Amino acid sequence: MMLARAFILPAALVFLSIAVLTALYRRWWLAQAALCGTALLAVQLIRPNVGHSTMASNAHLRVLHMNVLQPNTAYDEAIQQALESHADLVSVQEVSPEWAQVLRQGLQRRYPYVHIEPRRNCYGIALFSRHPFQEVRTITVGGDPFVEALLNVNGGPVRLLAVHTTSPISYGRFRRRNDQLEQLGRYVARSDTATILVGDLNTVPWDQAFRRFCSRSGLRSMTPALHRTWPSVGPFALIPLDHVLATEGITVRTIRTPAIQGSDHRALIADLQLPHHAP
Repeated sequence: MMLARAFILPAALVFLSIAVLTALYRRWWLAQAALCGTALLAVQLIRPNVGHSTMASNAHLRVLHMNVLQPNTAYDEAIQQALESHADLVSVQEVSPEWAQVLRQGLQRRYPYVHIEPRRNCYGIALFSRHPFQEVRTITVGGDPFVEALLNVNGGPVRLLAVHTTSPISYGRFRRRNDQLEQLGRYVARSDTATILVGDLNTVPWDQAFRRFCSRSGLRSMTPALHRTWPSVGPFALIPLDHVLATEGITVRTIRTPAIQGSDHRALIADLQLPHHAP
C-alpha cells in the first residue's frame, strides 16, 4: 500500500484528465466521480509550505545532489554538470569504485575536500566540498553508509548529512528503510547545530515514515511535492524521492531539478539561506 500511495500525485493527474475529458463529452456523473477522486487523492499531498528567503546575505550555501545510477557510464557529463552548477557542496550517490575514481579526478581540483565511501551494491556515497571539513566521517545506519560533515560557513558551524536509505522493493526492505529513518531521526535530534540533510530517502513527502522522520529529527523539507525526481524519463519524472531538509532558521532561496544524463533520477540544486549566526 505504501508503494501505491507513493504514486498519488500522478494518479491524481490521471483522474483530473479523466474528469476533463468526460466533461467535454457531457458524461457528467463520470466527470464528477473522477473529480471527487482527484480531490481525495490531492488532499493527502497537502503539507506546510516552507518559506522562501529574499534576504541579501553572504550566509548561504548551494548544494547539489546527484544519484548518478551505478551502472551509468556518462562520467564526463556528470562531472561537467557538477562543475557548471557552481555548488559549494556536491553529494553523489550510487558511487561504485569506478565512479569514485573518475569523480575524484574530475572534481577534486574545484572541490579539494573529499570524502568517498564506494560500494558495489548501489549504496556507495561521496561528498565534495569547497569549504574545509572541520570534521567528516561515515556513519553506518542499517548497514548503509551515510556521510556526516561539519563545516564553518561565514563564522558559524553547519552540519551536512548525505543520505541514501534502502529502496523499499520488498516488505523486509520497507521495514529496513523505516528503521533507518527512525534511527537517523534520533541521531539528527541529538545535536543543536544548524543541519542540512540531502539525499535519496526512497520515500515521498506524504508517506507517514517521512512525516515521522521530520517530527523526530526536527528537520523541515525544503523540496516542494511538485519537484519530482524519479523515475526520470526525458523531461518528466513521477514522484519526489530526493530531498533537501534543514533545521529551523535555514530557508530555501531557489531549488531546481535538472536531468542527469544516463540516470533514473533527476538532480537537486538548492540555494539555501543560512542564519547569520548558526547555533
